Amino acid sequence: TYDVLREENAMLRRVVRSMQSSWESQACTVRRLERQLKASLAKEKREAQELQSFVQRTEWSLQLMTQRALEAESNVEKLKQEIFILQGELESSKVENENLKAGQTTDLGAVKHNIDFALQNLHKIITSANWSIRQLTSGAESLHFVAEVLKSTGKISEV
Repeated sequence: TYDVLREENAMLRRVVRSMQSSWESQACTVRRLERQLKASLAKEKREAQELQSFVQRTEWSLQLMTQRALEAESNVEKLKQEIFILQGELESSKVENENLKAGQTTDLGAVKHNIDFALQNLHKIITSANWSIRQLTSGAESLHFVAEVLKSTGKISEV
């Protein structure tokens, strides 16, 4: 019975060693998985911060472009008012011109001055209108770009 107990004891020691080896292997696997999980979480956190930073920059750009568009619209309204005034002056000049053609006496110097003044203002308005149109076009292109960026951001966040 002593030999049987010894063999049984040896077998139990082998089982214990096998279990310890298995346990150590599992502990190594757990530590490796913990490291991988920490690395993955750090990577996700970094990506989330980068995405948030990107969204903030995009929002800032969008606000800036919106402000530019509002300023351009305001300039367009001012230019429309100036055009309306100049059209009135042009009509007045046309009437004076017709009166001159009809033989009515008017001061040609004043008519010439009015025409020159109207032309100068008209050139200023045309220049300003062209500038505002370029700004509106640039703003529209920028808004289109931001829309594409936001669309891409949405796709990135889905992934």
